Amino acid sequence: MPFTSIPRMRGRVEYKARADGRVWGFEDWSITRGADGLRVFQAHCEMRFGDDDVVRDNILSVHPDFHPHDAFVRIMNKGAVTGSGWFRFTDTEAECESWSVDSGRISQRFPITRPTRGFGVHAVQGDGWLGATFPYDKGPGHTQFFGRNLIHSLHHFGATGPFIHTSGSGLSYVGDETITVPAGTFDCYRIRFVGLTNNHPEYDMWLTRDGEFIYVRGEVSGYMDSVLELAEFQR
Repeated sequence: MPFTSIPRMRGRVEYKARADGRVWGFEDWSITRGADGLRVFQAHCEMRFGDDDVVRDNILSVHPDFHPHDAFVRIMNKGAVTGSGWFRFTDTEAECESWSVDSGRISQRFPITRPTRGFGVHAVQGDGWLGATFPYDKGPGHTQFFGRNLIHSLHHFGATGPFIHTSGSGLSYVGDETITVPAGTFDCYRIRFVGLTNNHPEYDMWLTRDGEFIYVRGEVSGYMDSVLELAEFQR
C-alpha cells in the first residue's frame, strides 16, 4: 500500500500593533488528525513586546470533543531556555512534570471533571480551541463560565512556568460574522473572554464555524492594542 500522510492543516498568525500595523510577533502552526481521532496542534511562537522577548514551542493534542489529552511547552526568554513541561489529562486528573529556572523541578496532580474548557498553552490557535466546547446553540449573548480553567502560565505571553495554574475566566458569544483577513474570507463565531484574570486586557476572537475552530482574528485592547490575524492558511 503506498504511503499517504494523515490529514493536516497549516497556518501562520501575525501579531500586529493596531496603531501602525507593526508586526511584533508571529505563530506558525500545524494541526494533524490521527487514526485515533486525536487532533494534534504544534506551534512555534516568537514575540518581542516591550521588555518581553519570548520564544515558545507548544504541542497540544485533544480528543474529538476537544477535551485535552496531552501537551508539551518549552519557553525561552531573551534567548535562554527558562522552562519546559509535559502535561497529561484524563477524565478525572491533570498531571504535570516540569522544570523552570524560577521553580526548579515540579510534579503536580490536579483533579478535574470532564469535559474541561481546554488547556491554555498561550498559542492563539490554542485559544481558539478553548472556544470549541462553547454551547453556541444557546445563541448570541450567552455567557458561559466553565469553573476552574487550566493554563500553563498566568503571564500574558506565556513566558513563565510552565506548570498548572487555574483561572476563572468565561466566554461570551457575540455573534456570527463573515470576515476577510490576509489568508482569505471565513464564516466565524465571534466570542469574547470575560472575567479575565491577572489584569489581561479585553480580548475578542473570531473562530471558523466549520467544526475546526481555526483562529482567524483576535483583537486585544489595553496596553497591547493589537490585532492578531491569520496571514497564511493551507488545508
